[in-house]
Amino acid sequence: MRLFFAIAPLLFLMALAGHAQQGSGDQLGEITFEDLQDKQSSAAYFGIGAGYVGGFWYFPAADINANLVMPYSMHGDYSAPLFTSGVSGFLTLSLVGNLRVGFEALSGSSSHTESQSGGQHRATLSLSSAALQLDYALPLLRGFIVAPGVFLGRGLLSFEHTTGPASTQWPNANGNLGQAVTSTLAAPFWLIRPTVSLEYALSGYATVRAWGSYNVTLMGTWQENNITTVNNVPSAINARGFAAGFGLFIGLFRSE
Repeated sequence: MRLFFAIAPLLFLMALAGHAQQGSGDQLGEITFEDLQDKQSSAAYFGIGAGYVGGFWYFPAADINANLVMPYSMHGDYSAPLFTSGVSGFLTLSLVGNLRVGFEALSGSSSHTESQSGGQHRATLSLSSAALQLDYALPLLRGFIVAPGVFLGRGLLSFEHTTGPASTQWPNANGNLGQAVTSTLAAPFWLIRPTVSLEYALSGYATVRAWGSYNVTLMGTWQENNITTVNNVPSAINARGFAAGFGLFIGLFRSE
């Protein structure tokens, strides 16, 4: 990519010189103007960077609460949205206009702990995803772009329940530990996420992003404790829903 930008000015000047030899001075002026327009259009945006992203995932909490069973549902309702955070990176494929490719990894969890009959009970919902990014940058103003696109990847939705005594003593000759028990119900999913991003370059080296999207999830096989396959899980237990968030990226950015 650096090599392309290094030789692009030289190729441009060679093209102008060739046109100058074929036409008159007036023709050279017309061709030069058109070439400059093409050059400006193709170089209207360039970006390569990586940074932090955070977002709010509006999973179907009401449907999950209505269909989840014991012991994963014994601590009241899960609530949306779930805050997720992670990293993202992208680069512009300048040979294909302002097309960008990249990646993103997000994760988040929500836990609730309560005491019952002298014991402690904790329930946790977790969401994570890793996806490839494909979008197209459309410059609106200098330094400001809108980028519609899609993220494609895999994710995991899991529920965890842990129960155990509130406290215990170090075992003597007749005692032992291991009274705390954890059960996990989880399933992977395919993720399709149409997204629109708004980005503003704070400088040539930093840009901020605000984004909105909708997560379409195709759930896979549910398992308990990674060993027991659970059949006939209600389809309402999934991770689809709207999401919105922000990002801060460091790299090289140009928008004209």
